[in-house]
Amino acid sequence: MINIKFILKVLIMICVMGITVRCTKQVPPVETHVTTAQASPNIVSFATFKNYPDHTFDVKGYTEGMTKGGHNLLIWKDSAINLSQYNSVKLTEFGSRLLTAQKAFSYDPYIALFNLAFRSSLKVPQKDSPDDLLIEGEVVECNPGSRVARYWIGFGAGKGACAVVCEVYEPGKPNPCMRIYARDSFSMGPLAYGGDSVFTLNQIMSQLGTRLAMTLNTNITEKGGDK
Repeated sequence: MINIKFILKVLIMICVMGITVRCTKQVPPVETHVTTAQASPNIVSFATFKNYPDHTFDVKGYTEGMTKGGHNLLIWKDSAINLSQYNSVKLTEFGSRLLTAQKAFSYDPYIALFNLAFRSSLKVPQKDSPDDLLIEGEVVECNPGSRVARYWIGFGAGKGACAVVCEVYEPGKPNPCMRIYARDSFSMGPLAYGGDSVFTLNQIMSQLGTRLAMTLNTNITEKGGDK
């Protein structure tokens, strides 16, 4: 005997996969903007995020050669450099230059929260001197995903994510001596009604800022951090 309720549920799930819900209180999803080196022939090196054109970022190319440095964090550093010899850093604000161009919502509040969490969690003295280490970075992903897909489908559908890159430069050096890539994602099922995207993006940005600062605290302030 045909189970009508089961068939209706399946049809609803299939329809939901193709629906984009627009709601004033809900951040709409953003198309993934990760590209490849083949798609961007002008990118000649992945030594620094500064080489990428606006609204372009290649995760695979940038993270090549990196190793796991913590929870959802990849890191590369020049083993010949002892960062603990420096007593202070010059910190620049992370921006949105590499994020996908879109008009659905503003990245600014989320990036501002990240910068606040990062700066407040960084224990290394922050100064503005030519003898300081220079810390620069960019937010490279800020995607709320689809709340509808998370609620009705689950199993990772509609997942949202945020990611940042961070680079550390010795005074006067053109290339970074340390590069970090950190990313977090979220995918809540029916019990959380798909999760509120605004709240979750704020939470992820705050966590990324804190985690990145703790990584730098360890590598710069601890004498054994660069051995």
